[in-house]
Amino acid sequence: MKRRISVTIVAALLASGLTLSGCSRGEGGAVGPSGTEKASPWVRPPMIDGVTRDGGVLIVRGAADPNARVVLRAPDVAAVAVNADAAGRFELRLPPLHGDVRLTPEVQVGEDAAISPETLVVIQGGAGPVALIAAGQPTVRLDGSSVLNAVDSDGSTLVASGPAGQNPPVVTIGGAEVDVAPAARDRWRAMIGRAGAAPITVAGQSFDYPGDGGGSGFSIARAGQGWRIVWPVAPVGHQSAWLPDQAGH
Repeated sequence: MKRRISVTIVAALLASGLTLSGCSRGEGGAVGPSGTEKASPWVRPPMIDGVTRDGGVLIVRGAADPNARVVLRAPDVAAVAVNADAAGRFELRLPPLHGDVRLTPEVQVGEDAAISPETLVVIQGGAGPVALIAAGQPTVRLDGSSVLNAVDSDGSTLVASGPAGQNPPVVTIGGAEVDVAPAARDRWRAMIGRAGAAPITVAGQSFDYPGDGGGSGFSIARAGQGWRIVWPVAPVGHQSAWLPDQAGH
């Protein structure tokens, strides 16, 4: 379903004008697995906007409704929860993590729950990249500040993205200069209709994109000088995100 992500992204970007295809702590702690929450159109899911390290612990920060109960759930890991403050800010300290972990952010208000469409991916327990992935959307890198944060693909389209500066960077993909547009969360995006391996240059730094990788399940693996995440997209498609090591060449 190689056209799905392109159509979804282009439609969203036409609406937004983009180009693609210090917190108070609440009462926190571990919570058990749940299956009783009901999805609610009245509850806003949390939005994670930062991750920092405190020794061996990751601290996840973000925004939700005031006093909302924010929960991060992961398979085989005790869920962790915290209350947002009166301004809606939250700070959630994760327990020590091992290996690659996927966490689903959600908000609980009584019996209602709002599950985020984004998944927080922590590679190698936080020693590797930390990113937010979502079907049909460019990956949001939360660790580091390389000029190139991520390259997303659905098998037919590439979307490169990175942190915004005062001026948009000059970006080339496969030797061709591409248009750069501002994006949400203080980022830029550049899109090209191809998916194979290609050299990418951003602000004079070069990166060797190793290609989409394909596949139908969820996987995380080293790929060239970086990490590649692949995940399924309904009904039968996939999306990948390549997260380059911090320095280009």
